Amino acid sequence: MAKQPVGMAQRFASVNQNQQIFELNNRIEDLEEELRHLRSNPPSEGEKEALNQQLEALASQLAQQSGEYHIPFDQIQPDPEQPRTVFPQDLIIARVKSLQERGQLSPVIVIPKEGWYQLFDGELRWRSGSAAGLKTLRCVFLTQENLDALDRTALFDRQLTTSIQSEKLHPFDLANALTKLMVMQYPELAPQVQEIPNLLGAVNQRLKRSGKAADLESIRIADRSTQKNWLESLGLLQMEELWILSSILDKQLNPISVSSNIFPLLNLPTDLQAVIRETGLEGSKILELKRLSPRLLNVSEEVATQIRKEITATILKNRASLSQIRKLVSQTIQEHNPVSKSIPASKLGTVVKLVQGIYPEQFDRQELTELRQALHAKLQQVEALLGPELHN
Repeated sequence: MAKQPVGMAQRFASVNQNQQIFELNNRIEDLEEELRHLRSNPPSEGEKEALNQQLEALASQLAQQSGEYHIPFDQIQPDPEQPRTVFPQDLIIARVKSLQERGQLSPVIVIPKEGWYQLFDGELRWRSGSAAGLKTLRCVFLTQENLDALDRTALFDRQLTTSIQSEKLHPFDLANALTKLMVMQYPELAPQVQEIPNLLGAVNQRLKRSGKAADLESIRIADRSTQKNWLESLGLLQMEELWILSSILDKQLNPISVSSNIFPLLNLPTDLQAVIRETGLEGSKILELKRLSPRLLNVSEEVATQIRKEITATILKNRASLSQIRKLVSQTIQEHNPVSKSIPASKLGTVVKLVQGIYPEQFDRQELTELRQALHAKLQQVEALLGPELHN
């Protein structure tokens, strides 16, 4: 039977903490072995379901060790380190219905703090429970001693991998989680975190020119040893590029797809971040809405925000398709900033010749860095005008 919260000393007085840590670490090692298997082999539906049950098994183990407790919702707060932040309203509504009809089938895992509890697993149940009429949540405790025994980077890595494999992670969360994991694994990247998308874009271009990009679909699902050997064969110019590619491939992701469809969701306007978290709107549709920027609209940030909100409300109401959104966004841009799309052939030819006449070997490293930044900024402007169809 679930218990009411009592003092921490009473909760764990009869539990051998060293044994808890030993058993918990064994459980985590099992999880990591399962994830290693999934990294090297495309997961079947059965394996995905098995992976989804791993944290439930961990919760069951913790319940056996220290019991279950009923905790009021207002004493529980989400985990700020959780990779997943997108919980669409329709998903919450579905979970509310499940809780009302079937009750809370498994406890959430929380970390006791001073006067409150931090979620370790179970945020969807926490978000849905009060709407379902529950007054408390059944919880099991992951103690600070347990937590101190864990590697925080490995823990975040496992949370991210689990979310990817179970297909629960929105591309917006994936973009932010990937860059965060890269910095956690390679702290030297911290000063360049804003440059990670540019660094990835640059190395992807070289992979395409060398023909190595064709290897990525097989390399991304290869074992770590094969990935390591392939990366070493590239002769990358910068260690940062090796770190970035290694982190992405380790998650069975294609670096070119990440560069085209995931990283563009970084640094979204606040209003579009809210749309994702509230509705779960697809990344491709959000990228179209991102084109409604002050620069392309030729308006202030305040006006651009209002335009995005109005267009967003329209597409959500009408359940607009990607092609419909693309057309609506383009029309809106033209209405606010009518410019000719046609460029005289003579002018275009001059521009192309100027670019083709650049010989990188003539510049030193600092000059090459500045050139890359300038060209990348201009390329982003071109891609914003062309839209996602550029990558199809």
